Amino acid sequence: MTYDLLNAFKEYFKDDKVVLDTYKLNDGFYYVIDEDGTFEKLEVLKGESDDYELEKYIKIRDFYSKYLNSNKAIDTTYTEEKNGKKYNMLKKICSNNIYTLFFKNKMVQGLCNKEATKDAVPIEVFKKGIEKYYDSLMKLGDKEKEKILLNEKYKEKEIEENKEKMLKAFSIVYEDLKDKDMPKETWIKIYLKKDIEEYKRVSDIYFKIKLFNTTDNNVKVNENVYGANNYNFGLNSKKPYLELKSTPFKVGSLIDNEEIDIMNKMYIWLYNNGVSSNLVKLPTDWKFHGIPKDDEKIEDKDTYILKVAGNNGVARIDDFRYTSHYNIKIKSFKCKNYLDKEKLITFETENIYELIKYTSNIWFSENENSTRNYIRDAYYDYDLKISKSMLANWKKELLKRYSDVFFELFEEEKPDNFIKQIDNIAVEIVTNMFIDGLKQKKTYIGNARKAFNLWIAYKEYFNKESEEQKMKRNDIYEQCEKIVKEKGKIETDEQYYFLAGQVAYYYLTRSKASKLTQDVTEPIVRARTVEKLKDELKFLFKTYGYDVFLVFPKLGNIYSQLMSQAPEGKVKDYSDMLLAGLLANNLFYNEKEKKEEIKNGGNEDE
Repeated sequence: MTYDLLNAFKEYFKDDKVVLDTYKLNDGFYYVIDEDGTFEKLEVLKGESDDYELEKYIKIRDFYSKYLNSNKAIDTTYTEEKNGKKYNMLKKICSNNIYTLFFKNKMVQGLCNKEATKDAVPIEVFKKGIEKYYDSLMKLGDKEKEKILLNEKYKEKEIEENKEKMLKAFSIVYEDLKDKDMPKETWIKIYLKKDIEEYKRVSDIYFKIKLFNTTDNNVKVNENVYGANNYNFGLNSKKPYLELKSTPFKVGSLIDNEEIDIMNKMYIWLYNNGVSSNLVKLPTDWKFHGIPKDDEKIEDKDTYILKVAGNNGVARIDDFRYTSHYNIKIKSFKCKNYLDKEKLITFETENIYELIKYTSNIWFSENENSTRNYIRDAYYDYDLKISKSMLANWKKELLKRYSDVFFELFEEEKPDNFIKQIDNIAVEIVTNMFIDGLKQKKTYIGNARKAFNLWIAYKEYFNKESEEQKMKRNDIYEQCEKIVKEKGKIETDEQYYFLAGQVAYYYLTRSKASKLTQDVTEPIVRARTVEKLKDELKFLFKTYGYDVFLVFPKLGNIYSQLMSQAPEGKVKDYSDMLLAGLLANNLFYNEKEKKEEIKNGGNEDE
């Protein structure tokens, strides 16, 4: 996986520019200290700085000066006991060379202000830690396995000179910030003023050694050094090829010193650009000007699909897929108002991103124009974004159960599982929306109608129905309307289940209550046998229909046939017809009732 990305994009990452173009500074205070003790100061707040030119100067130096992660920090281990309390400097400095000092204000007493923390150490102890930091920089490259990686080591003279400069710089910064009220996670970064080439030189000493997981496994072959890959593996010095259970591969591998540097830049780019994205799609010809957006045209391109997470300040790829000839353009998808005679188109698109957004809004959101994409949120961030959301529990459960099916459909262009599951998914959605609608308002089924129409649109799009089935469904309203008006006979299973839904809905809306409870609405839509369906119709008749049976003979004719006939087809095989009957304009309403229902949002057009 990692090597697939490396082989595809390595030419882009040989140059640092691609990473620097999207590199971001952390929120905090940045100081550039000159030889005479004067300084320039930059504040970054919510990703925005107060000095663009100074930000450019600092950004490139920051890129070369950050440690890889806390496990790769320069050793600053120093302990001291003061007034009965032991203070420790372990991992409190996060930079990597003689010209920089990176730390958080919570590490130093006097900079934490009102939010003092247990990590804070007195200023005198912190300065001892700075001295240990420089001592450790001096030791880089001392190990036998490290020597083969370095072209040069630090010289004792430059270590001592810059240690003194940094101690003075630290005191200057401390005095400037000690009375400032700031959050305890505020970064403070100090840079001694040097040319960028000098920054590159000294940072190279750290990176050449630390880019590999551990130098203990390094081997030199001809002029190249090979070591253990440090990315997307759970590695340590005792178990250099420990399997990471969240990844699809089983073993680690060796990589040479040139490619590990390129890989590091690639993972920095992914961290800066991909961690906040639900999904990252990278066509193989991508030029790395940020992450492709949903309106980015990806037409007939081989594409990597990634889920990127943050792990200790480093990108981690939690899922990796490759799709050949990926397209955001699809054949025209049309959703019509199938429950209306005119069958007017309510939504149309040739863009896969627009289709997933529409599907998410119609099937899962409470708002048809929502900017949230619950389907995408469910792919990888279910626990964070779905389980804790305000969605109904049945929607959460559906998103959890079918997230892989939706992923394959919308992200990989693999619709087979969705096609197999479409009826199960849609019946559950439409049924629950119908129940929820009547619980909110006795005649409100607008959301369920829209969900039903989207279900049928998908069946048509994937040719899941024969032409004969489509014709029967499209003509069912007119057929049943004729039966009702002319007191005709129910002749097909489609007519039986459609009219069962029509009768059930009419009885339900006879209730005097403004809202219907779940125990009244649920049994009719969840009936699994014809006998159970008939029992529920009898219950509704006894509860709500006794006052209309005698005065409304057309309804009586249909009800009698429903009770006396036994359709051949099972309820589950005609769930679309039963739901269509519940949701379509009701054949038994008089003109006054029709107007009232439209007013209440029941059967209004979409």
